Amino acid sequence: MHYEAAGGNKAMEDAGATWVARSHHIEYLKPLYAGEDVIALTWVENLRRVRSLRRYQFLRQSDNVLLARGETDWVFIDIASGRPRMILEDIISKWEQGE
Repeated sequence: MHYEAAGGNKAMEDAGATWVARSHHIEYLKPLYAGEDVIALTWVENLRRVRSLRRYQFLRQSDNVLLARGETDWVFIDIASGRPRMILEDIISKWEQGE
């Protein structure tokens, strides 16, 4: 949500670019039961030329037990061509504004 609030979606639209998921990985560690609340944490692990790795952790709120962890490898692409393109500095700055 912070990315959108910082103008990230508008910057991508203006650039004619977007993010697509290359791969997802999730590891389930403990069960979660109906009615339990979850804390979801997410952060950008790294930015490379055309890719970015975002990691996630899910914790049970009552005891902070780690329930699951995962990651998504994202690729920045040109919408018109569908080909990867370099992540623009303006896009990177939108992440930094929200953190």
